[in-house]
Amino acid sequence: MKTLTSLPMLIVLALMGLVFFGCSSKTKEIETTEDKITEQLQHETEGSGIYVSAKLSKIDHSHIKELLGKPHGAIPPDPGGKVLWGGDFQKALEQARLTRRPILVTWRCLPCKQCAEFDKGVLDGSPKLNPLLRRFVTVRLTDAAFLDERYFPFKTHQDLDLSWWAYFLSSEGEYYGVFGGKDHVSDATRISESALVKSMERVLAHHYDPRRKKWNVDLPVGFASKTKSSPKDLKGYQLLGKIRPELGKPFQLFGSCIHCHQVGDMLNIQAMDDGTFNLDQFTGQWPLPENVGILLDRDDGLLVKQITPLSPAAEAGIKAGDQLGMANGMRLYGQADFRGVLHRSAIGEDLIQVAWTREGQAQAGILRVQTGWRKTENSWRKTVYDGVYGPGMGFFPLKGPKSGKGQGLSVKPWMGQNPKDRPIYQTGLRAHMEIIEINGMTQDMETRQLIAWFRLNFKSGQEVTYTVRGGQQFKYVLP
Repeated sequence: MKTLTSLPMLIVLALMGLVFFGCSSKTKEIETTEDKITEQLQHETEGSGIYVSAKLSKIDHSHIKELLGKPHGAIPPDPGGKVLWGGDFQKALEQARLTRRPILVTWRCLPCKQCAEFDKGVLDGSPKLNPLLRRFVTVRLTDAAFLDERYFPFKTHQDLDLSWWAYFLSSEGEYYGVFGGKDHVSDATRISESALVKSMERVLAHHYDPRRKKWNVDLPVGFASKTKSSPKDLKGYQLLGKIRPELGKPFQLFGSCIHCHQVGDMLNIQAMDDGTFNLDQFTGQWPLPENVGILLDRDDGLLVKQITPLSPAAEAGIKAGDQLGMANGMRLYGQADFRGVLHRSAIGEDLIQVAWTREGQAQAGILRVQTGWRKTENSWRKTVYDGVYGPGMGFFPLKGPKSGKGQGLSVKPWMGQNPKDRPIYQTGLRAHMEIIEINGMTQDMETRQLIAWFRLNFKSGQEVTYTVRGGQQFKYVLP
């Protein structure tokens, strides 16, 4: 760590510290480096009335108390009537500018079954949801092809492996935050109606606070792209189309549709073509709060239920019962916003600035994460188990007779309606055989887990040995 000795350097770093919590820049989150969080702790916090963790320094806290304190202004009363879901974002934006209401945009890939029940619940509404939904200009979009990067920063702020996602925007289209989430357990472990209600309440309080413009914590229109830019404008769209000719073709029931996970594939294949693809980033995308030692209440989104001892969160001073409020310059409205900050943090070591409230008092600290901190179970992700990275097995692994019974690997190789057309058929492997070992691996896995494991552990040109029950082996060179 460098020693600060000169007054000019102190001034420069002090000015850099103003970026914390978005106080000097709308266009990017702060860069967290050791040089920015050393020295002057007593000087910065003296007389501020704000407790600051001993891990935190070199940061301007001037707005924390305001931002995380009691909101000002008044939320308009419920206008009543029916919740109206529009299907044209530009018209919705015009309406929002006239009415000064915030915008809620939901994205739903209709053919995907994930989150279908939650999507229906939001669309149908409820006594808790409707009074809040009516205070927004509500838009429902069902095709990722309409993602406009001026308003929807899908490359960095959206988990593209979800089939339901929501954006919160200002009347002018400025970015507030997002809502959505999933993990390997189920579609319902990270989101709920109650969590959405909480997020909407927080967004409304922020939107109608007269101090909002002064804080400069909202990302402006065009911060990700100054011109209209959709997934179809990506180089990855053309690259993916060459290997997936069905991309964007009319779907028999819902019409033409680009799925969110296909956008993820576009970004991945583009990165591979450019030589910028990072496997650690890919496997550690959208880390869970638990990765830094924080278990959040699902139905609140920001309430800390539990802290893992000796974790980055414990070292930062966060405790159970605290309420997360900000991280790396971004105001948080729910769990997805915090996961987004983690997602955009460094792959290896990093310092993540966080702020929270405890019994109404604003507090702040630093999450010091180490290499490997992002690792998360990701076999459920479509971009992982069925994406563009890594080779396929040569067949689709159906569950064998002993699969899931704790007796090791048990897989039947399905080769489609015309198995003779598959290169692996030439090895002698047949659909009736039971694979019990792959290059020495005998662990019993769910289908998606196995496919994801294979893609992440093998490369094209590598020879794979499939061992079937009875001991016969079939060697296959991955194309």
